[in-house]
Amino acid sequence: MATGKRQAKRASLWLAVVMFLIGGGLILIGLMQNPSVTWLSDAATQGMTAESVQAATKTAQDEQGRTDPFNYAKTAQLTPLAVAGYGLRELTGTSDYGAIGQLRVPAVGLDLPIGVGVSNDVLVRGAGTLKADQQMGQGNYALAGHYMTTQRLLFSPLKGVRKGDSVTLTDKRRVYRYRVTRVEVIDRHKVDVIDDVPGKKLVTLITCNSARRGEPKRLVVQGELQSVKAAEGVSN
Repeated sequence: MATGKRQAKRASLWLAVVMFLIGGGLILIGLMQNPSVTWLSDAATQGMTAESVQAATKTAQDEQGRTDPFNYAKTAQLTPLAVAGYGLRELTGTSDYGAIGQLRVPAVGLDLPIGVGVSNDVLVRGAGTLKADQQMGQGNYALAGHYMTTQRLLFSPLKGVRKGDSVTLTDKRRVYRYRVTRVEVIDRHKVDVIDDVPGKKLVTLITCNSARRGEPKRLVVQGELQSVKAAEGVSN
């Protein structure tokens, strides 16, 4: 009888230890989410060159026919476990992410890579394209990004954008500067905001209006093209 009690007590102790380790691991993963997102963004922008952008763009064009139409309303929320998984793939060199450009909004400190589409593999790092055939400096160049509880991460800084602020895009060959002309909160189903507008060259940035799950509103920042110039180190 005493032996049985000791075994039960030992099993309970081991269960408690396992649960403690699992709980501690989950807490650690949660605490690492924001630094991991920042690291993934920085790694993508720091390694970007005109050649890498060209290669990523070509890959996207080759795969375009095998992808579904992009829909920012269907993007999934990030979780700490998902972020940890993308970080592990980056560390082990198994990630196939390729940036096709860079987005900056200097007034609010936003500086992110641009990837193709709106999968979380793209949005965990920065901005994602909403139309398969869009080109910088042409039509309405539309990008989506995650709104996070931490205001400095991903598209969260867009809350601070005001009309007149600058938005720049670059493919490392040209720099496209836009001036913000519209800051508006819209219903998530109002997808015509990304449509081309005859006679205008626009950039449209879209994110959730808050970090709460199921947020029905989207924050839209839109700007008109002001100038195009060669990127630093690139001759005309």
